Amino acid sequence: MLRKRPNEALLSINSFQKDLGDTNPLVRAWALRTMAGIRLHVIAPLVLVAVGKCAKDTAVYVRKCAANALPKLHDLHLEENSSTIEEIVGTLLSDSSPGVVGAAAAAFTSVCPNNYSLIARKYRRLCEILPDVEEWGQIVLIGILLRYAIARHGLVKESIMFSLHGRERPHSEKDDSDDDFALKNDASGTSGKYDSDLARTISRCYIEGPDEYLSRTSYANRISFEFSGAKFTSGRSNDEVKILLQGTSPLLWSNNSAVVVAAAGVHWIMAPREEVKRIVKPLLFLLRSSSTSKYVVLCNIQVFAKAMPSLFSPYFEDFFVVSSDSYQIKALKLEIICSIATDSSISSIFKEFQDYIRDPDRRFAADAVAAIGLCAKQIPNMARTCLEGLLALTRQDFSTCDSGSTNGEAGILIQAIVSIKSIIAQDPPTHEKVVIQLVRSLDSIKVPAARATIIWMIGEYRNLGEIIPRMLTIVLKYLAWSFTSEALETKLQILNTTVKVYQILVLYISQKL
Repeated sequence: MLRKRPNEALLSINSFQKDLGDTNPLVRAWALRTMAGIRLHVIAPLVLVAVGKCAKDTAVYVRKCAANALPKLHDLHLEENSSTIEEIVGTLLSDSSPGVVGAAAAAFTSVCPNNYSLIARKYRRLCEILPDVEEWGQIVLIGILLRYAIARHGLVKESIMFSLHGRERPHSEKDDSDDDFALKNDASGTSGKYDSDLARTISRCYIEGPDEYLSRTSYANRISFEFSGAKFTSGRSNDEVKILLQGTSPLLWSNNSAVVVAAAGVHWIMAPREEVKRIVKPLLFLLRSSSTSKYVVLCNIQVFAKAMPSLFSPYFEDFFVVSSDSYQIKALKLEIICSIATDSSISSIFKEFQDYIRDPDRRFAADAVAAIGLCAKQIPNMARTCLEGLLALTRQDFSTCDSGSTNGEAGILIQAIVSIKSIIAQDPPTHEKVVIQLVRSLDSIKVPAARATIIWMIGEYRNLGEIIPRMLTIVLKYLAWSFTSEALETKLQILNTTVKVYQILVLYISQKL
């Protein structure tokens, strides 16, 4: 309404400006909130003056309202006043009230997320006041301080993130300690499997800011603050890293699960490896929260567990499924369990998986069968036990599967055979009898996807051992006889297998001649 009648809006501003001088701080705050809510360019300079005045008000609530008004002004694209707005943000970040600092942090994120010069002068105090800021302000402020620390000092050499980020960096970079420190500390060697490109992307995203990184703009070239250029730092000697870790440590036990996850992220990225374990119990405690929060926490734990399984491997029982879990949470827990399984825990995990296979949700039961195959690949000495269980499972399901279904028992059968296939691929010569057993069961298996997988194995392992090559003629006759009644995917694998066998025969005949 006011956009269509700007003259009346200007007249109303006069009364609001008078209210800014009222003795009641609530009246002053409400007047500022109303002025900031009028989204007109013509009155924006007047609102900016009012915000600057209220940013120095004696009342905490008025100053907080001034911080909340800054993003609204920024949205009006007042380029000529951008430096003034950023200056007010800096003033509010220095405020003595934690409530104002939290609102100022939100304004900083909206107005000038990469202007680290505002943070540099106040970094230590912001870390010290962090535990006193309101919960949702803590989340924003943690993100700002973490981005500043990474941009200012780089990754911590003793941290997990350094081992992931620095693995492929040139050795010519100057550093005052061993670049491979973090890599040598991982006894399990599992971090080497982690995607270093993803880690590099995350680091660059923190340094540039998510919005700037995605848009590929060059805001960092325009800021006045110059970083030291250091690529790496030591968490044991760098005071700014230490104070950030100290400020976020109490927040690991916050009542707000989002705060706990944010604080855990700081320790994951910046803390030395031996100190990262402090994030484990707070994260596990969050698994008692609501299902929505639990899903987010499990997503974060999944990332941590893939990079450093030893953190969570002693607590594998905390990830066992309960009846109240949704399918999405059950699936996440299965992935985490597979990541952290060890020789000492695998027996208990397999017993638990046997219960999951009997779960009424047959989609989840199929996922449990797939998880057995993943665990067998991760722990090779359990492959034989897994194969026996999977083969027994396929025999049990033969009588209940039909040719047109890919759900329920058929889904479990498919996953069982796919898991067997992945285990055999690890060491084919030792599993010749398993392939033979699957070939002999072809007549009993009616699910197209399962039949196609077995037929693929026939072609893949056509030269394996002594018995399989002698079976090929009979098997191909059977497949030719059933070809017309097979599903499309099964027909495709029959043709592929036939070509592979034909190549063997041609080679054999040519050698004879």
